[in-house]
Amino acid sequence: MLSLTNLSTTETFSNIDETFFNCVNPLDKSFVDLLTAEEISSNVSLWTDKSFKSFKSLNKLKIEYEDSREILSEDIVTMISQCSCLKELSLPYSSLSDDLLTVISSDNHVPLKTIKIEAYSDSKPLPRISDEAWFTLENHSPNLNLVLNSYLSEEDDYDALLVTAVPVTHLFLNGSPPETIVRRIGENCPRLVELVVSSYNFGTIDQALISTAKGCPNLSAVGLGDCEITCSGLVEFVGLCKERLQILYIWETSLIEDTNFNISEATTQVSSLLGRKWMPESIPPW
Repeated sequence: MLSLTNLSTTETFSNIDETFFNCVNPLDKSFVDLLTAEEISSNVSLWTDKSFKSFKSLNKLKIEYEDSREILSEDIVTMISQCSCLKELSLPYSSLSDDLLTVISSDNHVPLKTIKIEAYSDSKPLPRISDEAWFTLENHSPNLNLVLNSYLSEEDDYDALLVTAVPVTHLFLNGSPPETIVRRIGENCPRLVELVVSSYNFGTIDQALISTAKGCPNLSAVGLGDCEITCSGLVEFVGLCKERLQILYIWETSLIEDTNFNISEATTQVSSLLGRKWMPESIPPW
């Protein structure tokens, strides 16, 4: 089991069973259901109460994907404007808007601690959030943890949400993300702390991972699922972020031996670089 953690605060965002690293259907919500943070889910019937009295003292709120289709975006903004104590918000990307980010960035709201965003391919067209709205949120909540769970499979889908202005700190790429998107993580996500890639079907992930290590100076937790990486690529990646890499989850079957290292030699070298014993994950024989 891989525990993805905000390493600066030791808050656990998710406990991911190893089955997560199987190929995930982009519309499969099983991973989202594994989020362990204490949440209060939305109840559609409550949205008819325009005073939103039930929400005024909330610290945490989760707007379910199914519910978001039945709730007007204006009502979401109105409700959240009443939640001045809200510190943790979970919602679909399709529910985001400039107005919502402006509301949670106002002086009347405490700084947001965590926002969890789920992006689904069947909620197109995805809204376009302005850079100014993201900058305002980041300035209001400088210690924000932005967790992005993406189930998108088309490159164009990422134009709106995986850009430098979006302060993503925890990125979970489910299903089969586009090759160009994985390769541009280092360029687009400079604040990234944690990265999980469920599968990569475009050869070895070496250069994408090395680029991420170079472009994300805070990267400290990485999990790879159905991804191939050469032993030399792994050693180079770990060498780039050895002083900050605290979690590294890779299947033994993902490692490709090359002329420089076999799996045993790479494991020894990675352990030496990290200053602690490290082993790739083994697949049970049954």
